[in-house]
Parts: sequence; C-alpha cells; structure tokens
Amino acid sequence: MTALEFKASSPRVSTVNVFSIERPSLRLDAKHYQEEFVLARSRVAHCVSSPLRELADAFVPGRMKLVSAQNSEAGAPYLRAHDAFEARPTSKRYAVRARTDNYDDYLLKEGMLLTPSSGRNLGPMAYVGKKLSRFAMTDILRIVPQDKDAGYYLFAYLLTPTGQALIRRGRTGTMVDHLSPEDVLQIPVVQLPEKERKRVIAAIRKAEEKLDKARLSLDELDLELHRLTGLGPMLPKGKYLKKTGARVFSINSRDLTLRLDAAYYEPAVRSAQMVLKSRGARRLDELAELRLLGRYKRYYVAKEFGRPILSGRHLLQLRQVNLQYISDRSFKLPESFILKRGWCVFTCDGRAEEQLGSPAYVHARWDGWMASNHVMRAIPLPGIEPGYLYLALRNSYVQLQLKARATGSVIDALEPETIADVLLPSVSVADQKRLGKAASRAWDDIAMAQELEERTVAEFEAAIGAGSTVPLI
Repeated sequence: MTALEFKASSPRVSTVNVFSIERPSLRLDAKHYQEEFVLARSRVAHCVSSPLRELADAFVPGRMKLVSAQNSEAGAPYLRAHDAFEARPTSKRYAVRARTDNYDDYLLKEGMLLTPSSGRNLGPMAYVGKKLSRFAMTDILRIVPQDKDAGYYLFAYLLTPTGQALIRRGRTGTMVDHLSPEDVLQIPVVQLPEKERKRVIAAIRKAEEKLDKARLSLDELDLELHRLTGLGPMLPKGKYLKKTGARVFSINSRDLTLRLDAAYYEPAVRSAQMVLKSRGARRLDELAELRLLGRYKRYYVAKEFGRPILSGRHLLQLRQVNLQYISDRSFKLPESFILKRGWCVFTCDGRAEEQLGSPAYVHARWDGWMASNHVMRAIPLPGIEPGYLYLALRNSYVQLQLKARATGSVIDALEPETIADVLLPSVSVADQKRLGKAASRAWDDIAMAQELEERTVAEFEAAIGAGSTVPLI
C-alpha cells in the first residue's frame, strides 16, 4: 500500500484547540467537532447573533400510549415523525381524543416549526400551516416562535447550510442520534440588518402561504373526484367469513389465476373493483404508458457536475433529504432516465403497507431531473390530462388495487404487466380537463413556492458568509 492509499483509507484525524471546547456542556465526543460544524460555528461567531431561546421555545411532548382508531370522528389524524416532511401527508389512523391523556399537547398548531428529535437524519424542517395543523404527532421536536414573523425568520435560518450544521452539531447518542429541546434553544441565530430581515420574512411568508394554499387545493380536488364518480369516502369492506379476528375469506376456484398469494384475492380489493366497474372505470394502460427502467452503474458527483436523481423515498418528500447528483456516464441512454413535466412517478419496490404505488407529480421544478430504476413512470397518453392521471392514481380505490398487485416475498414489487389492468375512476372529458388543469396548477404553485424558499435561504446563507471570516482552529 502506498503512502497516498494509506492516507485515503485511514481514519480522519484532526486536532481541536482547547479553547474551542464549549462550556458549560464540555462536549468531548468527536462528532461535535466535525469540520462542517466547526466552520458553521465560526461563521456565526463573526456575525451579530442571539440564542434561539430569545426568539422561541422548544419542546417534545412526553411519550404516551397511543390509542388510535380508523374513525375520523375519534380525533385528529395521527402522523408518524417522517410523514410531516411529505408534500401531502395523510394518515389512516386517528388519535382517540377520549382515551389520550393531555390530548391537546399532541396537536400541531399553526406557526410551529418541526424537526426530528431522533433518527438517522436530523435537520429536516417543516412549517406548520393550515394543512399540517390538522394532525397530531408525538415523537417530533416542536419549535414555538414568539410570533409569526419570528417563525418565518427562524425557518429560513434553520434551512440554511449553517443552520442545518448547527442543528446536527447538537446531536447526542451512540447508536441512534437524538436532539433535545435544550440543544436547539442554544443554537445561535444570526441577526441580519432590519431591511434584510424584513425581506427574508416577506419572502418566506409568501412561499409558505402559496404552498399551504396549493396543498389544500389538492385535497379538495381529491374529494371532488370522489363526489363526481360517486365513490364513497370509505372503501368497501368486502365479504369475510368472520367479522373480527383474522381476515379469512373463501374464493371460487374458477376465479383463480396463476397468482396464489392471498392479498391478490382480498375481498375488499374485489369489492372496490366492482364499484369502479359499475361507474365506468378505465384500465390504467388505457390512460398511461408504464415505463420501468433497468439497472445502471452509479457515478455520483458534486452538484455542479451532474443531475439531481430521485430515489423512491424522495418522491413524496416536500424537501428531498440527502438528494444526490449523478453523472450521465452512469447510463447507456441518459435521456431515458430524465423526467418530464406532467408525468406521474411512484415507488415500484418496497413495502405494500408503506409508500409502494403512492404517486408523485413531476412539476416544473423536477422537469429535467432523473429518477432511479426503483421508480416507475406513468406517462399520460395523448388526450389524457396529466393532472387528472395523478388524481386518479392517488384515489384510495386505485391505491388498494396497486398494493394488492405487488409480488415478492421479502420486498414487494410492482411491474408494468401486473398493474396494467388496474381500474381507475372515470369522469367526463370536461371534468377530466378541469380537475387535471387545477391539479397541475397546484403542483406548479408548490414548485414556485419551493424555488422562492430556496432563493431566500441561499441569500440568507450568503449574507452570513459575507459577515464572517473563518479562523483556523
């Protein structure tokens, strides 16, 4: 082994000046002094700043025995921690108000900022607008600003690379990273001059209001599609041999195909198909071309040398976590992996009870990005409104069918051939165009809100850098 090879394969070793060890915490774990964290702290040290506790409070609700139900009248819909960072969070579980101690403590309130309190990826942020304020959550850290303007300002700051580094710097834990309210309250917040501060607040307010309005609009379009097609809000239950306990059912031998897995013949799925057929449903392959691509050798590169590539877990996220960039030399035909505005994409391998088959819409911001071979493309056929295809794929009657078509033992998978005959709700051409165009506009509004947010955050980070110099430590 050459000296160069030895250096490249050796552990990262560095020294820290004794005066850099912060008091009174006296953190002695090496990860607290990683280069990106130390540089972020150095940038802030040369700016006017104040601790976050002067602008907000922070807390994590205590643990509770979650009693949930599938009845929406029982209480607020319950979100898991990672669901809060999706573009369109949903839940089929409802926290039971009558059987939950301190029920109100778990409800999200408008103006709160959310960030994970434990897990592998600390740092993602979510702003609670009208959409998120409908939900209840437990294991997530809430930041409660003094007022709305302070919330918009903090949100922009904590999304900057500097803010993100300072959040992750405070983590503790050996196997699983944890973030406590006190860790967050100690974060120094850079105070920009009043003029720049007002500009940041105005831009983030505009972005969050546009985002919230678009998300709520998409929810209304989902409901309208249900009304137009006459589909009930609750999925049909199907006929089982017992009303309680294991879901046991029988099936006539003449209805059997080469599929021998029980989920394929689930009575609830068959009942949903019968309801759709009675309302003039259409097959998926009559509305879209389904495209699944092969494997490729991955050459990930820096942002300036490649294209962003979406993995399955990125599709439903509002702000993609750990987004990577890939070189065109990874593919024989790079253009085949490029997404185009108006397509629908969904994860085609994973867990049927999770995100498998859940669609995302390729809006203006994703146009020209790539998606991995674990993502299936549904490309609208001529005459099919792209936004309508998205709404139809997201419909609960369609989702039930898609998940039932999964194959595989350990990892569930969808293939174009197995889902081609999935039935989609059908409406008049006029309604299809109206709903589809409205859905496309809503997604483009989401894209514009994100672009405004990203520009504002980039300008904030530039202002932090302009006000600091980085000393050697």
